[in-house]
Amino acid sequence: MDLNAIREHLLDIGGVGRGEDGAVNRLLFTQEYDRAAEKLMEYMHQSGLVVRRDSVGNLHGVLPATESGTGTLYLGSHLDTVRDGGLYDGALGIIAGVECVRRFAREQPQRAFDLHVLATNGEEGNDLGGTFGSRCMMGLVDLDQPGYLDIAARFGLSREDMENARLDTSDALGYLELHIEQGKTLDEAGEDLGVVTGIVGLRRWQISVLGEANHAGTTMMEFRHDAMVAASKLIVRIDTMAREYGHDLVATVGKFELFPNSAPVVPGRAEMVLEVRSRDDARMTAFFERVKAAAAEIPEVEFRFAPIVAKAPVQCDERLIAALERACRSSGLRWREMASGATHDGNAFAMKMPIGMLFVPSRGGISHNKKEFTTWEQIGSGVETLYQALLELNRQYMEGV
Repeated sequence: MDLNAIREHLLDIGGVGRGEDGAVNRLLFTQEYDRAAEKLMEYMHQSGLVVRRDSVGNLHGVLPATESGTGTLYLGSHLDTVRDGGLYDGALGIIAGVECVRRFAREQPQRAFDLHVLATNGEEGNDLGGTFGSRCMMGLVDLDQPGYLDIAARFGLSREDMENARLDTSDALGYLELHIEQGKTLDEAGEDLGVVTGIVGLRRWQISVLGEANHAGTTMMEFRHDAMVAASKLIVRIDTMAREYGHDLVATVGKFELFPNSAPVVPGRAEMVLEVRSRDDARMTAFFERVKAAAAEIPEVEFRFAPIVAKAPVQCDERLIAALERACRSSGLRWREMASGATHDGNAFAMKMPIGMLFVPSRGGISHNKKEFTTWEQIGSGVETLYQALLELNRQYMEGV
């Protein structure tokens, strides 16, 4: 694998939007995203791919099969970043995909399938919803959700734009993605690679806490209906209950707003978002029921719950897992099977095709942060392993296995 080319293009394309402090800001439909997209399209074109940008900003680069063709194998990741993110999240998987396909074209005169590299837009959380670009391609965006088209219009998008981005997946053989782990399992164990067996599901609920705003000096403690105190009690209960599940479930209240948010006023309303992740859908449902029961025990306020996001857990495909594991074994590197605690475009793609993922370590488990770091040696190992998995799949399809 040409590590110099990987380094050059990851720093060039993945570095678009990088500030003096090292943080990368390449949000969907920003000038930074557009500049990175232009660079990436040129890189894909120079690598021999047929390139296009779709109506919602996803990029596509295709290397056709040389045989009659058994279908399409997809590779890639997301081009956007979180606010103040790092270099490797998303961009690494795109560069890995292009480099693998470029080498495949050079070394494999017989190709059993089309190779289609994707660079998705809006995978990270945003006003249009996370995994936006991949959900558009899979036809999974609810365009009739109240107010959604108004939000889309702020980004210059119409219903037709989102409908026209849909991919025909009738010949899809699967989707493979190389990604940094975004956790510390591999780094702490000193392991080189992780073969992903499944991706967690994710649920989010808006929780409104309705109390009564009143004068902070004249309202005695026994007469208060303090929304913030009640919300805080529930947050502590959520944290306590989630810890009972060990590593099988995580729960986070990561967004909190207070009204009227004034020092001399007893808070009358609080708004917060509860996020729960697990590989077990039933476990997330049961946990939420426990949260509602806990809220019912907190007096003097009213709790209201509204679901806002629901992404089901997905399992990775056995055939793709086997190809990645064979490549890992032949590499002589240390590896393990593992689940992904972060959601990815694979959550959407899995609704229409088999998926597989390969992780490389992220130092200290840090991600969504300018301190995100993976060594070039680890990156080279990951890209080489992904390439070897492609060779194995090509052999299988050529032989009709």
